[in-house]
Amino acid sequence: MKIRLTRFINTWLCIGLVGLVNVVDAWSQEQDGVPELLQDRNMDRAAARLYQNARKNFDEKAYWKAARELIILLDYYPAFSQVDGVLYHLGESMYQMTMYKSSAKMFRFLLTKYPQSEYAAEALYGLQQIAYQTENYDEGLKLFSGIAAKFPGDDIIDGARYYAGMSYYSQRDYDNAIAALSKVRARSKYFDHSLYTVGLAYLKKKWLIRPSLRCANC
Repeated sequence: MKIRLTRFINTWLCIGLVGLVNVVDAWSQEQDGVPELLQDRNMDRAAARLYQNARKNFDEKAYWKAARELIILLDYYPAFSQVDGVLYHLGESMYQMTMYKSSAKMFRFLLTKYPQSEYAAEALYGLQQIAYQTENYDEGLKLFSGIAAKFPGDDIIDGARYYAGMSYYSQRDYDNAIAALSKVRARSKYFDHSLYTVGLAYLKKKWLIRPSLRCANC
């Protein structure tokens, strides 16, 4: 039988984020055995209203509130027509709360169940960011290769290039770091820091060639 996540709402309020992590993990483990439910228009409209409210909280960066509502939505409306969007926003809410393990589970579940989703690029990008934040640089670079191959023109490409460049930089692979970061476009929020890191990478390269150039700010 599918786990009813809403049993734990009062518990969440008492034990905070740790309880939310456990509930999300339990939900993702149980969903493979859940049969497809028939669509019901009234239920879908109710789910759409709840989703709209959750997205409002998400846009206002109230990630805890958004996550709670999104989990309720997944529990009571598993046949919701926009469930892939629910999974994405839940995964991103978890990421913003640094709950990386649970966030990754949501993104992977989305990609497995809905590979053609409009949120597929964002889910891959979310996994790339998690890999960088957890210092799993090789995995992050593999994910970047997938993003660059499948979604070269997507809005997330500049962010993907940025995190790829920062992964190379963290590995002291300055040539590839410069190559990736130099492709971040001026309109991106990552542009300024990309330029800064490119400059640092050139200084690091000079330092490797001529150690006498070492300086306190390099």
